[in-house]
Amino acid sequence: MKRTKAYILIIILIFSFAKVYANFLTTDPTKINVVNSGRLLLRSWDSILILASKNNIAFSNPEWERKFEKEYKKAIYTKDDSLAFELSIPLSFIYHSETKFSKGIPILQNILKHKEKLDKETYKHILIKIEEEYRASNEIADAISIRKERIANNFINNYWEIYKDCGLYEAAKKDLLQFVTIPEKNTYNRLHYYFLLGDLYSSMKAFDSAKAAYLTGYRETIACIKYNETAKTFIKEKLSYWETSFKGFITKCNIEKGDFDDAIINLKNDINNSIDNPDNKIEKMIVLTKCFIHFKQYSEAKKYLDSAQNLMAEKMSKPLSLDLLLNYSEYFNAINNNDSSLFYYKKYNNYKDTLYNKIQKNQSILLLVQLEVSNRRSELLKSNQSLQDSNKENIQQRTALLILLFFLVISITITTAIYLNNIANKKSKNKIEAQNILINAHSLKMESQFNHNETLLKELHHRVKNNLQVMYSLLNLQKRRNKDNDIIETLSSIQNRIQTMALVHQNLYVSGDFELVEILNYIKTLATHLESIYKIDKQHIKVEFEIDENLKLPIETVVAIGLIVNEAVSNSFKYAFRHKKDNGILKIRIVSKDIEVEVTVSDNGDGIQQKNNKENSLGMKLIDLMCLQLKATHTIENMNGVTHLIKFNK
Repeated sequence: MKRTKAYILIIILIFSFAKVYANFLTTDPTKINVVNSGRLLLRSWDSILILASKNNIAFSNPEWERKFEKEYKKAIYTKDDSLAFELSIPLSFIYHSETKFSKGIPILQNILKHKEKLDKETYKHILIKIEEEYRASNEIADAISIRKERIANNFINNYWEIYKDCGLYEAAKKDLLQFVTIPEKNTYNRLHYYFLLGDLYSSMKAFDSAKAAYLTGYRETIACIKYNETAKTFIKEKLSYWETSFKGFITKCNIEKGDFDDAIINLKNDINNSIDNPDNKIEKMIVLTKCFIHFKQYSEAKKYLDSAQNLMAEKMSKPLSLDLLLNYSEYFNAINNNDSSLFYYKKYNNYKDTLYNKIQKNQSILLLVQLEVSNRRSELLKSNQSLQDSNKENIQQRTALLILLFFLVISITITTAIYLNNIANKKSKNKIEAQNILINAHSLKMESQFNHNETLLKELHHRVKNNLQVMYSLLNLQKRRNKDNDIIETLSSIQNRIQTMALVHQNLYVSGDFELVEILNYIKTLATHLESIYKIDKQHIKVEFEIDENLKLPIETVVAIGLIVNEAVSNSFKYAFRHKKDNGILKIRIVSKDIEVEVTVSDNGDGIQQKNNKENSLGMKLIDLMCLQLKATHTIENMNGVTHLIKFNK
């Protein structure tokens, strides 16, 4: 079979070169364009890909890798930038298929620098590949940046894979089930969907759910095989791969539950069919070693462990690396080589701790992104609501005008009728009564619609407040799992900002006024909340308020003021009174003068210390950002304490 495929490959290559040579002979010598070997390679690549898909032929990627690397380096050396760029695309795809991400990432980065040269479909696949390689390399911040670009181009609408890589499995499951539509039947995408679902459940250690997903995928594969008997739309080798792969994953779930029946034969079939998927081959080899250790076939276990280790060269799969180290430890423990077992177990723990620290860092990055996504969705919701309100108001105004005109016409008609003919009085009176009934019914309908809209707005603010509280609680859970004080403090700061926004919606929900927020009650509630968090029992700090009682401002302005007050008051409680246990005064002043509003937050504490600059930098940036949003001026006085003065126009 391999020899036959080799013959076909040679014939295709001869055909490609013969075609080029024939063109050369039949072309006017004065118009000959020299076709170099790099261009020929690109043409051969396109031709062979088409023929391979039609004839179900799989070619060796290492051979293509060698050829493309040679031509790519030659194009760079000759400074043929156009050819180098064209060669870099299939070369990056080859590196990706072989999971050689350390080589693939720089090339993909360079391709994206010239993304204007790409068609939409190629651009879409380049983004997918570089994101996958960033995630495999644990570069989550870069992966998130690419995911944002994919979302901006409407290529995708969720973050579930990134949640999974950050260890947030429940969030990943929710995003996958909520936003990823199950592909239609008899497609490769549908099989891939059930593989992803099963893999996610496996990561969660929910092996019963994982097995159910893999079983569904296996049944879908059998249905595709039957469908392909007449449709001929699938490649048989690929369907065979999916069939044995799903059986291998089901076997893996059974082994986790202690069931080793038919495990060895299923896994060997899976490995033999994984020619084009080295990661699947490595994973199933590692699982197979567990079977051989269980059945005390130690020489077979060692053979597959070493084979998996050789295949792992230049690959970045973190879970596979962990599993490989742990299985080496278990193998040496089984043969009573305690020193080697301990050596690999220590390597396993060290690598696991390193990954855990990176996961914690990545989760912090992702939480900030979640807050940004939530804010954008909230802004979009408010924008849509504002547009809806405007449309409703226009409709109501038009309706009122029509009613007024209608009423005017009726009045003129009645008056004219009375003037012309007193005999028609009775008939005119009946007409007026009928129209009044119609108007009253319409008024009642409008009033009912208005009450309904008011209820919807109230429910909207209530739900936004509840969602913010859920985020607040999630951050609480994250804080309890962390022992790093810096991370805990950062999460607490984020919680306070969330609470600041939640209080605005709570105020709107309680007051019933959906346009303006009463500043006095809002700021007092916010200050009380911050005092309960930061104030130390031994401190005697008096909080004074000077706020206009009747001052009401729009929700966007109040959110910005709330975030400014939150940062300034938090800093005062945390830093201002460290050396001043008595007679501490914190004053919040918000007054309106004509069209200008002044916001002052001051304390009589220690003032801004040099050592606190770094700690306060994020808070100060947020204050400056909110001032920019308000188009406000911001001055800080550092004398006898700290004073923030913000001025802006209503």
